Amino acid sequence: MNSPCIALLARFDKKASTFSTPVAAAGQLYIDAIHRAGGVPLLMPPTLDANIINATLMQCNGVLLMGGADVDPSLYGEDRQDECYGIDNSLDQFEIAVLLAAIALDKPVLAICRGAQVLNVALGGTLIQHLENSADHKGHLHEVEVVPNTRLSQALNGTTSNGASWHHQAIKSVASDLVCVGRALDGTIEAVEHRSASWVLGVQWHPEKTADKDPVQQSLFDALINQAK
Repeated sequence: MNSPCIALLARFDKKASTFSTPVAAAGQLYIDAIHRAGGVPLLMPPTLDANIINATLMQCNGVLLMGGADVDPSLYGEDRQDECYGIDNSLDQFEIAVLLAAIALDKPVLAICRGAQVLNVALGGTLIQHLENSADHKGHLHEVEVVPNTRLSQALNGTTSNGASWHHQAIKSVASDLVCVGRALDGTIEAVEHRSASWVLGVQWHPEKTADKDPVQQSLFDALINQAK
């Protein structure tokens, strides 16, 4: 059996340019986690061409969205607050287009940190632009309480997870097609999944950061690959 191919959504990195041309890049930790799970990552450079997006997805068995900077608040009807950073509307539009196409094709999707926020916004939800207690969600492990009998609890094989957190934003109103399946102890939404799609999951923490040492975090990538087979 061929290894499942996972579309890993890349982004243009101006700092890693070649002859002054930005390079399409993706984080090594995501790549390593896909490899450990038995999948083959295919870096998908940003494009707004629907034909290219659909053609790429038809060649892939699943989709993974990485963490990153903030989503443009105008996409959920708000003005930008001072704490927002790294807004890239073209990247937002690309990732939203891929998500909607992947859901329409019923491809399994794992969306991480920013990716989970993009998923929520793509389906009509909103975000908290800056958490008052954002320091509690940056640079350390914290417990996530997982709703039983969900795709997330099945993937983690349990109802708690110690996730590596690094974010100052979070989901505010959950999109109608999604349901909250995990929260931090302070009530912050940490995970959502699609109500009707076969397997579309977004987590606010960064499982890739500890997946090489923590089998529970690696299990999210294992679940994506298993769903993609």
